[in-house]
Amino acid sequence: MVDRLRLSWNRPLRDGDRLRLFAIAVALIAGAAAALTQLERPAPQRQARQPDTPRTTAPPSAEPPPSPVATPVPAEEGSRTTVAASRADVAASKRAARRFLAGYLPFTYGRRPARRIDNATTALRHRLEQQRPRVPAAERRRTPRLELLQSDSVGRDRAELVAVVDDGKHRYTVPLELTRARAGWQVARAGS
Repeated sequence: MVDRLRLSWNRPLRDGDRLRLFAIAVALIAGAAAALTQLERPAPQRQARQPDTPRTTAPPSAEPPPSPVATPVPAEEGSRTTVAASRADVAASKRAARRFLAGYLPFTYGRRPARRIDNATTALRHRLEQQRPRVPAAERRRTPRLELLQSDSVGRDRAELVAVVDDGKHRYTVPLELTRARAGWQVARAGS
């Protein structure tokens, strides 16, 4: 009996056997995946049973319920986003940030004056003129490129963005704070 089992186990596979083995393998993989997804589910929480007491309803309050615009929006890393922005606001703030970075990045490498930086507030442009960067000659030759511009929070009047910049040797981030003016979005703070 053992010899017959050993012979059937070691015999070459036939075409019909391959299809059955494939179906068994697929069923085992699907079953294992289903079992693993069940392991990741949190157990349902049981609510403590309260004694039966007569319920009373609270009188209606005079103040209206909070509007959805003023409700805080969950954000990553504790960001303080309180107003959801439209896609147009996000796109406009990113356009303004890109125009600002097109002048600001060469400025930080000592190749452009602060007065030629677009979309900067007057106060930021003045502060940059007062605190010109001291750039070594080796750093001055690098060409900074904007790799990514991410919006952390964008509202109707204020936006926070982070730019990822690569100059060929270093990769770094530049946090930006924008405010909306009559002329559109302007960068009020750049850097840390």
